Amino acid sequence: MLTCSPGKETYSAWGHSAIRVVDKRANIDVVYNFGLFDFNTPNFYPKFIKGRLEYKLGIEHTQSFYHLYLRENRQVIEQKLNLTDKEAIKIIQRLQYLHLPENRYYLYRFAGKNCTSELRDLILENVKTDFKNTSTSKTIRDQLNEYLQDRLWLKFSMSLIMGYKVDRKIDLFDSMFLPDYLCYSLRDINTENGNLIKEETIFNQLYDVNNGYSLLINPLFILSILALLVLSFNKKYIQTPFLVIIGLNGLVIFTLSLITEHPELRYNLNPLWINPLYLILIFLKNTTKLKKYLAIILLVMLIIMIPIWLFKVQYFELTYLPITLVLIILNYRIINQNKTKILTLF
Repeated sequence: MLTCSPGKETYSAWGHSAIRVVDKRANIDVVYNFGLFDFNTPNFYPKFIKGRLEYKLGIEHTQSFYHLYLRENRQVIEQKLNLTDKEAIKIIQRLQYLHLPENRYYLYRFAGKNCTSELRDLILENVKTDFKNTSTSKTIRDQLNEYLQDRLWLKFSMSLIMGYKVDRKIDLFDSMFLPDYLCYSLRDINTENGNLIKEETIFNQLYDVNNGYSLLINPLFILSILALLVLSFNKKYIQTPFLVIIGLNGLVIFTLSLITEHPELRYNLNPLWINPLYLILIFLKNTTKLKKYLAIILLVMLIIMIPIWLFKVQYFELTYLPITLVLIILNYRIINQNKTKILTLF
């Protein structure tokens, strides 16, 4: 088993897994890699968003594989599996079968079918172990966020687009969709011949150094400043662009949750507060009752989100706070304004 540490690119933020096969008598030393995809695939991003992007199993020379990751200053943990000859043959035959042209492509699912989960299944289905599935105290989102402490904008963005399904606690088996979690779990599994991991080698030792996140680019700081500007300057040219951004983001999140086949992105309650209806609100005149009624509806939706967050039905990101406060105040102003007031929303 090969476990590679996270990289700089977004798609590599959670690391990578692969499996190395060595047969010295046949002069074979290759890596089977379930994480290959082609950026040149037609409609790459729409397919990825919709959940129709095909990943594939590929074979690489071990030296080339190691060179790529070590050149990027990424750690590679190599775990030699303690297998019987029969088990090793079964795994190799299965890999060869999956590498056939008609079998090597599969639909990628971030937390359900990826480069790591494929190897988890390959090992547990073909090796006799004492693995016992147990419950954990973590959710899929908890595990993902562990890798985003120095990528706060990515953490914020993912918190918006992921639905409440990723906020359910998962079991040990499902937790092994991430490379590190599979790596650590394999250390605790035994076979009839002893521990499943016979030998472990670490290439390019990493040190846990957290450089933090500069205040000037921290999303909570930036959005808090933006909130103060929107509330302090009671002007249309400031508040309208803010509501347009909220409405457009709400429309994207809502549409994404409807069209995607990624289970992690479906059943998203965030459009209740980042609401596409703000795109309608900004075009209504202040004097119309419809604007007031729509503001009431939007405020109620915001209030509904509070118990949803408090009872952890869906994850609450602290960065949401300044945005929600602005939206509550703006809706409240619209509801309570009258024609004789000098100070109006716009």
